[in-house]
Amino acid sequence: MKDVQEFKIDHWIRTYGEQARYELHGSYASALSLNELKALSSDPSLELFDPDLQLTYGSFEGSQRLRERIAALHSSPECTLSADDVLITPGSIMANFLVLDAVSGPGDHVICQYPTFGQLYMLPKFSGVDVSLWKMDEDQGWMPSLEELERLIRPNTKAIILNNPNNPTGAILGKGFLQKIAAIAQKSNILVFSDEVYSPLFFTPDPPPSFATLGYERSVVTSSLSKSFAIPGVRIGWIVTRDAALLRRISMARDFTTISVSQLDDAVAAFALDADKVLPALVERNLALCRESIALLEGLVERSKGRVRWMKPDGAGTAFIKVLDREGRPVDDVDFSKTLVRKESVCVIAGGHCFGESSAEDFKGYVRITLGEPKHLKESLPLLERFIQNY
Repeated sequence: MKDVQEFKIDHWIRTYGEQARYELHGSYASALSLNELKALSSDPSLELFDPDLQLTYGSFEGSQRLRERIAALHSSPECTLSADDVLITPGSIMANFLVLDAVSGPGDHVICQYPTFGQLYMLPKFSGVDVSLWKMDEDQGWMPSLEELERLIRPNTKAIILNNPNNPTGAILGKGFLQKIAAIAQKSNILVFSDEVYSPLFFTPDPPPSFATLGYERSVVTSSLSKSFAIPGVRIGWIVTRDAALLRRISMARDFTTISVSQLDDAVAAFALDADKVLPALVERNLALCRESIALLEGLVERSKGRVRWMKPDGAGTAFIKVLDREGRPVDDVDFSKTLVRKESVCVIAGGHCFGESSAEDFKGYVRITLGEPKHLKESLPLLERFIQNY
């Protein structure tokens, strides 16, 4: 990589998060302890890991049990994935790194849905890849335009990069929309890379399937335990693809970064993703936390008419809220967020600063707020509401 720049969102959290009593800058469901995770199991005799486990290197690819459970997690009635389609990594940030490194290089072009987690488009830029941002339309419910996607494609376009559900907006690309993306990509043999780290945090009755199951072989998805499964301290992520050649290429690159993941992490991950005894209760717990926060934020928006706007999130673990001044103009989200920390000890993410790229006006006035900590949100909401009214 060359000309690496500061990762804005991480720098923001390091700088302002530690100053705040109320940390609303997160993006995952409230983290569980080991005992809390174990208590979610319907089988009290089920252990998180074998205490006689020998702490040696584990399987290069990740344990068979874990990969089978991840394959089942991403499968659909139309497409059953197998452990051979899965590669385990230390978190999804490594999974994303390996995929992005494998699919494009200097002189290539990629298209990335935007706004999104900065790594997905910044990393290609630092590697000499030309990046086009496929901007989501605020006035269309944060949906991007398929016609624009087609216009962005070039002869050297190697990948279309998605984030579904989307961070920070909470918008969802539905099954029909994803199928249209696949059809567009297929015309030019372009790979589709879908970061699905917020699946299955869907708040709608008809959630989309994993892109890996839509029948387009030139696709790859990533995810992890961090966001939707509330155990970010267990550093397990994964890559899923039916493209055996691509998975082999990624695996070869992974050998230069990771011998194997921790066997303890692997065991805890497999426990959490036990679809019969643990996973349903775990997902319902995390969905309930997010729904509680959405209801709290709906109240804030209702009470702050003329000062706050949003599109209620359909998925993911964050809300993207636009704050307006008394004249109805977007506030300076950086000044707003910095002053909020200083005066009320509440930390949110300055949305325009941390997610905007193409111009200073992109997402101006937006702040991102976690949905995963309703207790903290409920306690800090009066402070946030008072601050908005007086700002």
